[in-house]
Amino acid sequence: MVLFRTEINIQAEWVGKTILKIGMFEPSSKTCNVCGYKLKELSLDVKEWQWPDCKNTHDRDINAAINIKKIAVGTTV
Repeated sequence: MVLFRTEINIQAEWVGKTILKIGMFEPSSKTCNVCGYKLKELSLDVKEWQWPDCKNTHDRDINAAINIKKIAVGTTV
Protein backbone atom coordinates (compact mmCIF):
# COMPACT_ATOMS: atom_id res chain seq x y z
CA MET A 1 0.00 0.00 0.00
CA VAL A 2 2.85 2.39 0.80
CA LEU A 3 4.45 1.74 -2.59
CA PHE A 4 1.14 2.42 -4.33
CA ARG A 5 0.70 5.75 -2.53
CA THR A 6 4.28 6.71 -3.29
CA GLU A 7 3.81 5.89 -6.97
CA ILE A 8 0.54 7.83 -7.14
CA ASN A 9 2.18 10.86 -5.51
CA ILE A 10 5.13 10.69 -7.91
CA GLN A 11 2.83 10.44 -10.93
CA ALA A 12 0.65 13.31 -9.69
CA GLU A 13 3.65 15.53 -9.05
CA TRP A 14 5.00 14.70 -12.51
CA VAL A 15 1.82 16.03 -14.16
CA GLY A 16 1.42 18.96 -11.76
CA LYS A 17 -1.39 17.56 -9.63
CA THR A 18 -1.81 17.24 -5.88
CA ILE A 19 -3.14 14.16 -4.10
CA LEU A 20 -5.28 14.82 -1.05
CA LYS A 21 -6.59 12.13 1.24
CA ILE A 22 -9.38 12.09 3.75
CA GLY A 23 -10.01 9.84 6.70
CA MET A 24 -11.12 6.33 5.94
CA PHE A 25 -14.13 6.67 8.23
CA GLU A 26 -15.23 10.12 7.05
CA PRO A 27 -19.06 9.90 6.75
CA SER A 28 -19.13 11.16 3.16
CA SER A 29 -22.02 8.91 2.14
CA LYS A 30 -24.06 9.59 5.28
CA THR A 31 -23.82 13.40 5.20
CA CYS A 32 -26.12 15.49 3.03
CA ASN A 33 -24.04 17.73 0.77
CA VAL A 34 -26.80 20.40 0.84
CA CYS A 35 -27.90 20.74 4.47
CA GLY A 36 -25.20 18.79 6.34
CA TYR A 37 -27.60 16.37 8.05
CA LYS A 38 -25.82 13.17 9.09
CA LEU A 39 -27.57 9.81 9.05
CA LYS A 40 -26.69 7.53 11.97
CA GLU A 41 -26.92 4.34 9.93
CA LEU A 42 -26.84 3.63 6.22
CA SER A 43 -26.53 0.09 4.92
CA LEU A 44 -24.50 -0.53 1.79
CA ASP A 45 -27.50 -1.76 -0.20
CA VAL A 46 -29.18 1.68 -0.06
CA LYS A 47 -28.15 3.62 -3.16
CA GLU A 48 -30.59 6.55 -3.07
CA TRP A 49 -32.76 8.15 -0.40
CA GLN A 50 -34.44 11.39 0.66
CA TRP A 51 -32.92 13.42 3.50
CA PRO A 52 -35.27 14.13 6.40
CA ASP A 53 -34.28 17.80 6.89
CA CYS A 54 -33.99 19.34 3.41
CA LYS A 55 -36.03 16.72 1.50
CA ASN A 56 -33.35 16.45 -1.23
CA THR A 57 -32.93 13.07 -2.88
CA HIS A 58 -29.32 11.98 -3.42
CA ASP A 59 -27.54 9.14 -5.13
CA ARG A 60 -25.17 7.68 -2.53
CA ASP A 61 -22.04 7.79 -4.72
CA ILE A 62 -22.62 11.27 -6.14
CA ASN A 63 -23.41 12.66 -2.69
CA ALA A 64 -20.20 11.11 -1.31
CA ALA A 65 -18.14 12.50 -4.22
CA ILE A 66 -19.46 16.02 -3.62
CA ASN A 67 -18.67 15.73 0.10
CA ILE A 68 -15.15 14.44 -0.60
CA LYS A 69 -14.56 17.38 -2.95
CA LYS A 70 -15.78 19.79 -0.24
CA ILE A 71 -13.38 18.23 2.25
CA ALA A 72 -10.51 18.48 -0.25
CA VAL A 73 -11.06 22.17 -0.97
CA GLY A 74 -11.65 22.98 2.69
CA THR A 75 -15.32 23.88 2.75
CA THR A 76 -17.55 22.46 5.45
CA VAL A 77 -19.55 19.29 5.00
